[in-house]
Order: sequence, then structure tokens, then C-alpha cells
Amino acid sequence: MIDGLLLLLTFTLGALLSRVSLCAVAAMQQLVVGRSASGLVRLLLAASGAGLALLLFAGFLPGSVWLPVDAPLRAGVIVGGLLLGLGAMINGGCYLGSVLYLGTGNLNFLFTLAGIGAGLRAMAALFPASIGVASGLRMASGPVWIAGVCVCAMVIVLLMRTHRIASRWLVLLAGLLAGLVYARRPGWSYGGLLQSLLQGRVGLMTWRDNASTLLLFAGAVAGAVASGRARWQRPGLQRSLRCGAGGLIMGAGAALVPGGNDMLLLWAIPGLTVHGALAYAVMLVTVGAGFLLAARHGRLREPPQSTAPQ
Repeated sequence: MIDGLLLLLTFTLGALLSRVSLCAVAAMQQLVVGRSASGLVRLLLAASGAGLALLLFAGFLPGSVWLPVDAPLRAGVIVGGLLLGLGAMINGGCYLGSVLYLGTGNLNFLFTLAGIGAGLRAMAALFPASIGVASGLRMASGPVWIAGVCVCAMVIVLLMRTHRIASRWLVLLAGLLAGLVYARRPGWSYGGLLQSLLQGRVGLMTWRDNASTLLLFAGAVAGAVASGRARWQRPGLQRSLRCGAGGLIMGAGAALVPGGNDMLLLWAIPGLTVHGALAYAVMLVTVGAGFLLAARHGRLREPPQSTAPQ
């Protein structure tokens, strides 16, 4: 059955993602090359907004809204984070960055989506016993939940007071909307649909998941067009190959964690999981190390151009 509220939320989230940069690659480039933490501030603000919305709904609607269960802290979490970072560097954007760049018209990132689906499918075929689609669900309870709500609220207040930039409100709104999406559909990710399509079995996911994924990208395109940020760019051979390879590696990493960096930032970390924070931290360190090495050897590449506010 189609879930009208979920469809509305994902479309609106896509439109917001076309206006704000939540790309981990761009954030680390700003930190390492530009000596600016503004990108990391956006990521932290979005995660805190998602956490506040998700935790409050989970606490006040027990049995209706669920939080993620921590996955075992095994080597796959670290290796998955490394692969997510490496793939994002090659691709020129992470899971969320790919939504932004594709929405604003860079059609090279269609190959990223194909690569992500292929990576997920390949890892599931190679290691069927060790790859999990989701880490499980739990109800919100106890002092950890209270501490999580307080920390998210405090981070939001602090960042909004010390970084008085209009676009920060869009970042916060994107985070809050993401929290509502995951409150409505725990563990949702566009990577699941990509894997299903490559397997030729769209029925592996429900129609509401399939439709909401399509509307996420439709919202990104609509948001870019409406704001005048659409700059259509036809695929080029070299860039498309990079996107496909980067997507493949990211998909493999997402299968190991489990979850792409979109789920980690907006679902696993807001849901107070240790494995989510660890995998995302490993990914950021990997991307940062890549930029340091590239700068040292004079091979620093510019990320795909985006007119999203910084």
C-alpha cells in the first residue's frame, strides 16, 4: 500500500538536499584544503536535527516508531567505512552528495547509482551469510534516550547561535525531515531499490519504498529547477567511469556496515548506535587522508560543481 505521508516527506527531503550540501567529500575538502569546518558543521547539524525528530517520536510513540539496534562491532564495520570513504573520493561525492549533484543536473552520477546497486548485489552474492540488510529495531527507553534528546537539542541550539547563516535553517529542516522519514519507515535507503533493480526483482522492496526512492530524486530535480540551480551536464566517458567505480566501492562498503553514509548520518547515528558513529568516522578519516595525500602529491581534484549554499 502506498504511504502518502512518506512520499510527501521524501519528495520534500529531496528538494532540500538539492539546496544544501551534506556531502562528506565536500565537507572534508573544506576542512583539509580550505581550513574551514563549515561542511562538518552542516553534517553535525543535520544529524542532530534527524536525531531530535526521530528520538522524540520514538519516545512519545512507543511501539509505533522504532530506533536502530547496534550492529556487532566487527571488522566489516571498519572495512565498510574505509570502502565508503574510498568510493566517495573516487566518485567525487558520497551517497548524499550524489543526490545533490544528480539533482542539479550532473548526469554522470547516474553511473554512481548503477555502481552502488552493483556493489550491494555483488557483496550479497559473495558473502550471503555475513551481509545484513538492516541492524534490527528497538524501542526508545531509559537514560540513553533522554541523554540523546538533550545532546541533539543542545547541539542544535549551539550551532544555530554560533553560525548565523540563513542556509543553516535549511540544513536543520533537512535533518528534521530525514528524522520524520525514518520514523515513518525505519531503515529506508535508496540503495535498496538500486540493488533490487539490478537483480530484476523490484518486489524485494515494498512499493512505498520504491515510490519514495523515486520521489527523493524527483524532489532533488524539482528543487534544483525551481531555485535555478539546475545545470544539465551530459555524461563523459572518463567521469562516468569514475562515478561507476566509486559507486561500486561505496555499495560494497554499505553492504558490510550495513548502510550507506546517508543511513549512517540520518538514521544510525541519530538512533544512537555505536557502529554507525564508528563507520561514519572511519569514512571521514579516509576521505580526509585522501585529500591530504592528493594535496601533497599535487593531484587534488575539484569536486563536482554545485550551486548549493554552503
